[in-house]
Formats: sequence, structure tokens, C-alpha cells
Amino acid sequence: MSKDVTKKEKKAPSAYVVIFLITVVVAVLTWIIPGGVYELDEAGNAIAGTYAGAESNPQGIWDIGMAPINGMNGAIAISLSIMLFGSFLQMMDESGAIKIYLSNIAKKFQTNYHVLIWVLVFIMGVMGTTEGCYEEGIIYMLMFMPIIMALGLDTVVTVMIIVFGTQGGCLASIINPFAVGVASGIAGISPGEGMLTRIILFVVVLSLISIYICRYADKVKADPTKSSQYYRREEDIKKYPIEMDGDKKPTKEQKYSIIVFIMVFVILIIGCIPWTSLNENFTFFQDFVTWIGTVPVLGTVLGRNITPFGDWYFGEISLLVLVGTFIVGMIHRLDMNKIIDIVMQGAASVVPTALVVPMARGIQVLMSDGGITSTILHFGESTLSSLPPVVFVLVCMVFYFAFASLMPSSTGLAAATMSIMAPLAVYEQSDAKRIGGTIWERKTLENFCSYPA
Repeated sequence: MSKDVTKKEKKAPSAYVVIFLITVVVAVLTWIIPGGVYELDEAGNAIAGTYAGAESNPQGIWDIGMAPINGMNGAIAISLSIMLFGSFLQMMDESGAIKIYLSNIAKKFQTNYHVLIWVLVFIMGVMGTTEGCYEEGIIYMLMFMPIIMALGLDTVVTVMIIVFGTQGGCLASIINPFAVGVASGIAGISPGEGMLTRIILFVVVLSLISIYICRYADKVKADPTKSSQYYRREEDIKKYPIEMDGDKKPTKEQKYSIIVFIMVFVILIIGCIPWTSLNENFTFFQDFVTWIGTVPVLGTVLGRNITPFGDWYFGEISLLVLVGTFIVGMIHRLDMNKIIDIVMQGAASVVPTALVVPMARGIQVLMSDGGITSTILHFGESTLSSLPPVVFVLVCMVFYFAFASLMPSSTGLAAATMSIMAPLAVYEQSDAKRIGGTIWERKTLENFCSYPA
């Protein structure tokens, strides 16, 4: 009697498994690598060339268990920001505004598929660069598929628009809190560092993606048999029929919700850009906040500790998205209990992502408590830091390609590696004063490597 043998599907280990294994390995290394210390400057940063050996402190099983718990001390702001972003996106999903506007944009440009492709790619890119959109792209793929099929194209065009668009945006990650935000927090820099370069990268990459998809679309339009999915074209047309009921009119509430959605990200970008770093004479926002504090009634009501634009961090970002969430809820006349339920539901949906941060911080805790951080940095200072910048970047790229194949989560990858790579980048760029740019290069690569997830 024959038996059907089902082959067990092999899956990549989750971010939690990989981080835990790294934690164990780091704990073992505290028994092997000798301890060491650096002299610190006034800001608490290690001073190059001051390394000295010190007694090590091997970490045991108890220390491994306590590491992620102690790691939460420095990760609570990042984790909370991620959870509140989840709440904001959940509220926007409840409003239905994003879905309606995307559908209407697609229908508006359906007679000129080149323009349509460019518009949709950049929209997907914005979603990728602001929220790390990928898995939820399946919703928009089902929305765009009927229109793309009706134009005489194939399902591959739609898939490329969603996957290439979101991941091209994620590659640039202008303000992606789940990747750039996490990595910046661990590196101890503002998420606004390197933003101008990332904006340029965003435009260039998304333009190349759009050109590539348009060329493929032209080939399929001219000869449908050249599509790899031609064999099932009739089936796909029946599966994704185009709706001919015209544009769906957004309600007044949905229009206001979109305005709030856009404003939140505009304010976030302005708040995170390090204005004084770009121009030390540009102190408008600092001066404005100082002025508010001097106004008797206004300063008392608004508060005298307002953070000016340019100095925003995870706390200010969390407040911004939380306020945006409540405003959208009130626009739709939801009662307070319903708004709170949506906030909790959205936050709960990203708890797994938020918990990656303190767990990965535990690696840094073990390294510090074990006294091996300075020793590892000294190794980097004496080896990697001596490499030319281009070679240093290429070596780091190889490292991230290998590591990203084990950890498809960009958040987990950032959290697990930046505590090690950021200080090495500091040493590598200590004379060039372009630390932010160096760290940004690592983050854009880790975002790119995470897209197969």
C-alpha cells in the first residue's frame, strides 16, 4: 500500500530565534574574549586609541534570561513608537480612505498605463518608505489587478508594482520607523541623519523601477504571448474583472482623514530633519519654541518644554501619531471607547515587531556587562577602520547579505546588528565627520535584504 509522503516545508527561523541564538553566542564569547575599556569623552563616546585591557565578566544562564528584560530600559521609546504607528495605520484602515483614493487614482490613469505605473510605483514607494509596507501590499495588489488586466497587461506587472514599489521605498527608508527608526535609536543618532541623501535615493530608485516595469509592460502589450503568465490569462481575466461603476466618491470624513494622514508624515519629516546640523545658523524652530515659553499664558498652557523641529525623537513621533489617530477617529465621529479599541487593536498587531527591539538590545547588554564591547571595537578600530571607506562599505555589505538571509525582518536585523556596526562606522568615519551617512548605508542595505520576507 503506497503512502503519500509530504515533504516538510523548510522555513527560515524567526527573528526571535536568531536573536536568541546570537544572544547565547555573545554570552559564550564573554568567556573567551578578554575584557577591555576605552576612555570616554564628555558625551560618553569612546576615544579612539585609548583602549586598555581589563578583567572580563563572563555571562551565565541567568544573565542570558535577564538580558532582553534589561534591554527594555533603553528600548521602551522605540517599541512604543512602533506600536503607536500600528494604531495609526489601523485607524486609517478603518476609515477606508487609503483604499478608496488608491482605487480612484488607478482608474483615473487607466487609459495611459505608463503614467499609471509611475503613479502607482511612487505611491507604493511612499508607503514602503514611511511604514515599511510589504505584507499588506496584497490588499492593494487585489485592488489594482482588475485595472491592469483590463489594459491588456498581465498579473506580473501588478506584482512588480507592489513588490518593487514598496521595497524600493523601503530601500530608501526616508522615515521608516520600523527600520531606519530602530537602527537610528540603537546607533544614538537622529532618524533625520542622511535624510536628504535618502530622498535622492528614493527618487532615483523608484524612477528606475518605473522605467523597468514600463518596458516590460510594453513588451506584454505588444505580444501577450511573451508573458510568463500567458497560459492562464483567460483565467486571470475572469478572476479579476474590472468594476465599471466609475470612481468611488470618498466621503467628507475620508477626505479629511487623508489630509490628516499626509500632514502627520509631513510634520514627522520636518520634525526629524536635523536643521541645525544642515545649517548651524538656521535656528528658527528653536527660537520659535523659546518665544512660546516667554509668552505668559501661551507658554503656560502649551508647556515650556516643547521640543523644536529638528530635535524630535521617538517620544515626539509617538505623540504625533497618537494625536493623528485620535483626530481621524473624531473626524469619523467614533466614540472614545471605539477609538481606544482601535488603538489597542493596531498596537497589538505590531507587538511582535515591537518586542524584537528589547530582545535585540539584550545583545548589547550582555556585551557591555561582559566587558567585551570595547575589545570588539578595538578589533574594528585596528582592522576595519584601516580600510578605505569604499572597501569598508563593501565588507559590511557582504556581512549584511549573509545575515539578512537568516533574518528576513528588517527591524530584527537593525536591532541585532546596529549596536555592533554603528560604533565601527564611527571609527571608520572619525576623520570625515560623516557618521550618519555611513550608518545610513548599512540601513538601506538591511532594508533591501529584508524584502524576501
